[in-house]
Amino acid sequence: MPSVKWRGPAITAEVYAKCTTPRGEVTLIRERGPRTRPEDHADAVESWTVALRDGEATLKVHRLMPEPLLMRWRLWKGFEGEVDGEPFRFTGTSALRRSRRSVTYEGPTIDVRIVPRAFSLRLVEQGEEVGFRSFSNQWELPDPTDHAVLAICLFEWAGLEDLLRTPVLRDL
Repeated sequence: MPSVKWRGPAITAEVYAKCTTPRGEVTLIRERGPRTRPEDHADAVESWTVALRDGEATLKVHRLMPEPLLMRWRLWKGFEGEVDGEPFRFTGTSALRRSRRSVTYEGPTIDVRIVPRAFSLRLVEQGEEVGFRSFSNQWELPDPTDHAVLAICLFEWAGLEDLLRTPVLRDL
């Protein structure tokens, strides 16, 4: 997808990205989100749906925006969404200390965190480390769950890796 179209606001529901994973094909559908507040109109908020195997497993987040800087700024407040019809919360934190940086997906059926460790990113599910991103920027997941795959795809497509870098180097 061209960068100009990716960064522009979504008008209608449209497929913006696809990828093949060990669990099946994942699709990102972006559409105009709920705009009930003035800042929603200014930020051109969207609803993003990440669907695995033609909607068999879905993760939908409301009030996202295509601009990574705006999204990173608002991520600390958190976003509401649904995973397989159940509500969940999508948040992120950035700090000087590496141990305090993370992107978190929390709900009754999902508990996934992406955290920085030494020289890579780690995927933690239900409190247990289940995968990592290697130096070649490939995720290594020996036995991924549907929720882990959906979380990683949303993380990558939203461009949230910058959030997990040290703020000192990120803002230079």
